[in-house]
Order: sequence, then C-alpha cells, then structure tokens
Amino acid sequence: MRVYGPDFFRDFRCTGSECSDNCCRMGWDIEIDDDTYNYYKSLDCGLCEHISDENGEHYIIQRSGQCPFLNENGLCSIVLRYGEQHISEICTHHPRFYQWFGNYKEAGTGLCCERSAMLWLTHAGDIRFCDWETDEQPDDLDFDPTLLNAVLEARKTLISLMQSDRFTLSDKLALLLIFGLNAQDLDDTAQADGFLQLSAAFSDTRQLLELLSWARSDLHPHDRLDACKQILEYMSELEYMKPGFPGVIKQLSARLDELVSSGAEFSGSAAQADDRLCAVAVYYLFRYFIGCARSQQCLPVMVFTILSVWFTRLWSIMQFNDGVYSLEENIISVKEFSKEIEYSDNTDRIYEDIYTDSRLSARNILNAAEV
Repeated sequence: MRVYGPDFFRDFRCTGSECSDNCCRMGWDIEIDDDTYNYYKSLDCGLCEHISDENGEHYIIQRSGQCPFLNENGLCSIVLRYGEQHISEICTHHPRFYQWFGNYKEAGTGLCCERSAMLWLTHAGDIRFCDWETDEQPDDLDFDPTLLNAVLEARKTLISLMQSDRFTLSDKLALLLIFGLNAQDLDDTAQADGFLQLSAAFSDTRQLLELLSWARSDLHPHDRLDACKQILEYMSELEYMKPGFPGVIKQLSARLDELVSSGAEFSGSAAQADDRLCAVAVYYLFRYFIGCARSQQCLPVMVFTILSVWFTRLWSIMQFNDGVYSLEENIISVKEFSKEIEYSDNTDRIYEDIYTDSRLSARNILNAAEV
C-alpha cells in the first residue's frame, strides 16, 4: 500500500511524562478495542474494574478527568507492566490519523498534541509531503477514483497557495472562502471536472487577484470588528471540556478593539507569525479536504480552516501585545483550539451551523479573514 503524509510524520514520538499537557489527563473518552479488552479480562488482575462494558462498547472509566492507569510519574502502568503492544488501538495511534482509499492511504498527526503542533509549526513555510510503501492490504470501502484524484489535485493547489509568498495571510484566507463557495455550486454529476477547473483557476495569480478584488468590493473596515464580535459570541456558546478555553474567548472579546487594530503591527514585528498560521491552514486542508472525495461538503472545511487560523491569530496578537508571544505560546494556542474545537463535537456543530447561523455567514467570515 502507498502511504502519503508530511515528511515529518515518522519523526513523531510521544514525549510521555515530559509532555506539559498529557493527553491521558484530558478527560476524553478512551475506547478499548475488543481484542485489548479480552486480553485484560484474561489477566484477571482487576484492570477491567476500570473499564465500562455497555452494549458491547468499552471505555476507560476516568478518575477526576484522568486515566486510572496513569501512575504518579505520568507514565502508563499498563505499558510498564505488560508492554506497549497491550494498550488499546486508540492509545497506540493517537494523535496520528489515517484515511484509506483502496491501496492509497494518508497519514498525519493531530494538532491536539503539543509535540505534533511543534512539528507542524517548525516546518512553517516549507511543509513537504512524501510517500512510502507498507505491506498493508487495501481496504474495500467504495470511492470514485476520478473524484479522488481531482480532490487531491485541488488540495495540492490550495496547500501551495497557503505556502506562497505572493499573497498575504488575509488574501489566502479570503481565497479559501471563495474556493469553498464555488465548490458548493458544483454539479454532483461533474464534481471531478469542477474540482479540476477550480484547481486550474486557483493556480492563476491574475485570476486570484481578480477574485479578491471582486470579493472585497463592498467590504468596509468598520464591519470587521462587528464580524469578529459575532463569531466570538457564537464560539462562547459551544461546549468545552475545561474552563481555560472559554476564559480565552472572554479575554479576546473584552480586548477585541485593541487586537483588531494591532494586526498589522503583529504581522510586521512577530517573525514567522503568519507563516505559522499558514501552517495551521495547511494542516486542516491536508486532514479534512480529502473528505470531499467521500461526499463531505467543501464549504464547511474551508470555513473551519479559516476560523482556526483567525482564532489562533487573535490569540497570538493578544500574546504579542502582552509581550509573551513565542513559538512555545503559539503551540499552546494551536493545541488548545484543536483539543476544544477540532477534537470534540464542536466541529460537527460548526459544520452544520455554517448554513443556519447568520453569525457564521460568508460575509462575516470574509471580514474576519481581514483581521
């Protein structure tokens, strides 16, 4: 099987107890696969007392938001006693993610992990992808290979755009929205051709400049603040695991005038800041755009990507104004957004609300992209 992913994928290693934000302390539901559960039962040593067994599904029972198998040194007691091969599949692979299309597979690492976020951000501006071979068997899920190839070509174009120095960060985010809006109008019977045509159009700098001019023709700078207020209000209504993230939303809302007016200074003074934000966009495009080959609508992916970059940028500007902006702080903001929004039910809610909540209107998103 051919596997495709960022060239740093195989450099990823869990830092375990050295991690400042151990994923075993997140309070996430940790599923135990059947083989692992049956092995624990065969040991008859009390492990299953910490695992629920309802309707054939097994989850670790958390203790104060922490995995009960984590020892006082932040290490997995199961790994220490029985070996890494006997932890559940999700614990083995997290934060890695995969997509399968016949004999083609994609692999990456999620931004919810600080080590993974560090890899994505430190490769900002030059994120490269490569492929390698494995001895896995092809999967048997149905897909349209013609559509897949067209989606991959379009994604390649968008990722190249995100890493181009011909456009500003605001330009790039606006173009993502324009792409998504155009993709929504594609005929279901000719999607492959449509994605290829969009890919060609978005490879033409002159056409992109014309699209930007058209999209911005009736935008006004005074609308940007109101758009950001509305989106932050929407985000404050989502559900979060821990109080820290809602606290950040409150801080951003309270200081929004200051942050919006500081954007240009931030971009000019914080070295590599916009490149790192583009790296965040590359991650979301790589991970989710391929879903368009399996009926995932394109517009939600584009809007979610823009919101991820926009929110992280606002947070970074606040850090910059407070004199604490750094790569390490940037990693924290990227990771926290991923944990609380991407790795939760909030993603599905945002995908749905894009079509129904006026606060997530295309106009608001376009105005937010200008900040």
